[in-house]
Formats: sequence, structure tokens, C-alpha cells
Amino acid sequence: MQFMVVDQRHRRCGLIRLIGLDLDGTLLTREKKITERTAAALNRAAERGVGIVPVTGRPLAGLPAELDGIRGIRYAVTSNGACIYDLSRKVILRETGMEPRKAMEVLAAAEDLDPIAEIFAGGYGYHTPDTSRRLEERFAGTPVMDYLRRSRRSMHSLEEFLSHFNGRIENISLMFSDPAGRNLTCARLEAVSGIRMIHPWPTDLEITHEAAEKGDALMRLAAILGIAAEDVMAMGDGDNDRSLLERSGLSVAMGNAAPHILEIADHVTGDNEHDGVADAVEQFVLQEG
Repeated sequence: MQFMVVDQRHRRCGLIRLIGLDLDGTLLTREKKITERTAAALNRAAERGVGIVPVTGRPLAGLPAELDGIRGIRYAVTSNGACIYDLSRKVILRETGMEPRKAMEVLAAAEDLDPIAEIFAGGYGYHTPDTSRRLEERFAGTPVMDYLRRSRRSMHSLEEFLSHFNGRIENISLMFSDPAGRNLTCARLEAVSGIRMIHPWPTDLEITHEAAEKGDALMRLAAILGIAAEDVMAMGDGDNDRSLLERSGLSVAMGNAAPHILEIADHVTGDNEHDGVADAVEQFVLQEG
């Protein structure tokens, strides 16, 4: 697979020491698998001392078991940059979330539109039994259901949960029946301070704390590890990957990425169904061709 050069920047460092990888639409195929070639390329990179970091919108409980087959994964960035985890020590290095009352304000902005609503906190997604039913209707027969079953907990009421929760809310996910509902909610939330809105799909909206970003979280982790931004390669495909690509020394968009993500990347690789991650790792990290 040949790379299409979008915007070549002059790198100030010759070696990639850290790879930040989005999961859905990037590392994982539509069947939520990692191809053999991609796993092999990442393992060869790990053997050379390159750190590999999942950087995902999923909560901690949603990290797929497929990651166990890749050596060198010690850290993870979850919930769109809200949390940085040291997986081996089972500790949170950084958490940036909304206060529960701010989350209530966000949910109230869409209440009359009846979206499929979930909140992420403490490494899990929380939703009501009705939301669980609606998600099953939407994703029945797809690999997404396995992810949802592993990473979600059911609550009688999100508002009741928030009224008793003392921690921080990592992320809020709202899935609408049409783009109009999402757009109206976005307009309403413009008046709410301290939040960031992300648009993963035309009908979906995710809300985080304004300081929670994938790119910022990965750069903070790189600093902890003593790695310069110039020595970080990041790969992604969606709106929540924009900061990830903008902040990294070498940015690679998947061939299946959204048009505005393709425009900001240094390079475009193959899509997630055809070893796009392996192509980039072999080219820029392993320098095998």
C-alpha cells in the first residue's frame, strides 16, 4: 500500500518512540479485530522499545481483549482524553472530568429530544434499562454489542446516579434519531461553559470537560515518559482524533477517515480493513520499505 502525502512537515527527530492509536475505525476492523499483520508490526515496534498507547473514546472497561496480543501496551488514554491510565500498576495518572451537576446540565439540554443517553464515569458507561433496549435494537447482530455488554452498567436513572455520585464524569454520549436533534442540542449547549463537544457521527454527540482532549492527554503522557512531541506518531480517523493528530510530531489519517481529518494529517494510509496501521508502522517506525 502506497502512502498519499497530504502535508509533509520537516521532522526534528529521526525516530518514533511512542505511537498513539485510536481504536474504532483505526486499529480495529469493522468486526472489532486486529489483523495479524497489524499485530505483528506493532509487536516488532514494541520489541524495539517503542511505546504503544491506545487513545480511545471508550471507557477503561471497553478496552478490547485483542490488545492483550500486543506487547508493550502499558498505558491507555480513555474517554476522549479524560483519563490516562497506567495499566500495569492499575492507577490513574490523570483524570479530567465534569462535575455531576455540570453533567446534569448537559443532559437537561437534550431531555425533550429523547436521545440514547449514556454517561462514562469510573471506567464504565452507565445507562438505563430503556437505553440498553434501544442500543440492542440499534446494534443487534454487530460486534458493538459485545463491547457494550462488557463496558456498561445499568442504572434506574442517570439523574439519580449523578445526584449521589461524588467523582468526575468522563464523557457523555448522546445518540439522536436524526441530525436535527443533535444540531439543536449543540446550539443549546453553546451557552454551557466548561465543556467540549465532539461529533463522531451525524446523529451523535459526545460531551467532555473542556480540558479533556486526546491530543493533550497523549502529550502529557509523553512528557511523563520523557518523550518529545516530535517523536510521537498518532493515527486516527474521526472528529475526536483531531487534537491527537494536530499535537503529534507525525500524524497519520486512516484511508477511511473523515474528510476534515484527511486534510490535517501529514500522511494518509490504508483503511482499517486493509492493514492501514501496519502500513504506517512498517514505513515510519520499522522503516521496512
